[in-house]
Amino acid sequence: MIIGIVLNIQEARTSMNRLLVPLLLSTLGFPALAEEAPPSAASAAPTAAEDRPATQAEVKALAEEVRRLKLEMSVPDVIQFGSYAGMGMGASKVHFQPKGLSIGGYGEFVYSNFADDRVDLAEVLRLVLYVGYRFNDRIVFNSEVEFEHGAREIGIELAYFDFTLLDQLTLRVGNVLVPVGFLNENHEPIFFYGVYRPLVDRFVIPTTWNQNGLGIYGDLGPVRYKAYLLTGLDAFGDEPLQAGTWVRNARTGAFGPAMTWAGVASLNADVGPATFGGSFYGGDAGQGHRDLTGALVSPTVLIGEVHALVAWKGLTARAIVAWGSLSQSAAVSEALLKTPDQYIGSRAWGGYVDAGFDVLTLVGSSMSLTPFLRFEALDTQAAVEGLGVLNPAFDRRVITTGVDFKPIPQVVVKADWQQVTTMASQTLQQWDLGVGFVY
Repeated sequence: MIIGIVLNIQEARTSMNRLLVPLLLSTLGFPALAEEAPPSAASAAPTAAEDRPATQAEVKALAEEVRRLKLEMSVPDVIQFGSYAGMGMGASKVHFQPKGLSIGGYGEFVYSNFADDRVDLAEVLRLVLYVGYRFNDRIVFNSEVEFEHGAREIGIELAYFDFTLLDQLTLRVGNVLVPVGFLNENHEPIFFYGVYRPLVDRFVIPTTWNQNGLGIYGDLGPVRYKAYLLTGLDAFGDEPLQAGTWVRNARTGAFGPAMTWAGVASLNADVGPATFGGSFYGGDAGQGHRDLTGALVSPTVLIGEVHALVAWKGLTARAIVAWGSLSQSAAVSEALLKTPDQYIGSRAWGGYVDAGFDVLTLVGSSMSLTPFLRFEALDTQAAVEGLGVLNPAFDRRVITTGVDFKPIPQVVVKADWQQVTTMASQTLQQWDLGVGFVY
């Protein structure tokens, strides 16, 4: 479901400005009128002050005032924020722009207090800048540059051109977000409950996941579709794969090899207050890698998921189930020198259900206060090949509960408690605080 949020902005023009515009225009027109109209008796003897030509400073000030008023008058009374083609509000901004430059962004500040021996953490988790440009009705450029973990990591999260061919068909070319799951395309902090993104969206679906490629998307009635051809994942990249995060470190992002390719397709349909959808990704993640014997290693990654979302009055509920497979996982694990209990899973799965209710809807407030609860289950090493041994530490159950407060729809203050329990009888707990925003 396309999530639309409309923010009413106070009028940019005051009654004084409305009076100034005709006054300034009439002032600028006085010399022409004076040339055309015959002098009257009253104007036959002008004073020295009236006859004095305007100074350069006065002309400059008057021109600046006219320019300012023209800009002010061009500001729409209503600025529209919404989700375009499944993306977040900030990322969608350029698609609602009539023409020209669009600037947006989002950010997250977080604090985590751990109940175990982990070191408590406070950081500027993300600062993101969206820059886009609408050339005309059919050509749009959009980009996202992210500064993460106090700007220690800087990357391009998307950079694409859209060429609208038909009302129901748009060609997208460049670095794109892979349309899998809820959060990969709409990962702005106002969209999801809790300070941190769900583990399923990070370790089974490797959000945020962007690849270079091209494809098509559009709407066919209530059904929204996307189909992309993408550069493949790289199972042998600079960051080795880890059993606990499955293929997350295989993402190549905006820069990487293109010797192997992949494809993805997604469908979403709106039914009343609900959205139902799913997606499937498949491709070769070998990128031409050869083992010590010279044999080509071509692991295939498959990821599928189905999801549903309901937003009705003050209630929002989500559910998702995702699964994946990695062929030749034993050869990948051996090439990465993994110990048997750290073998990369040949299969992985995960899912969650969460729900929240905005209690302030009961009193008609424009603010929102939403207690929520989420339950997750995931196993990134559900099966192994070769000499691998299943490690129950990667079979996890997660409970997250807390509250989100939005004084305005673009700003959220979050607090939550999370407990992660593994099948190896390990329990981790933490308290989190966060502030998120989008513009």
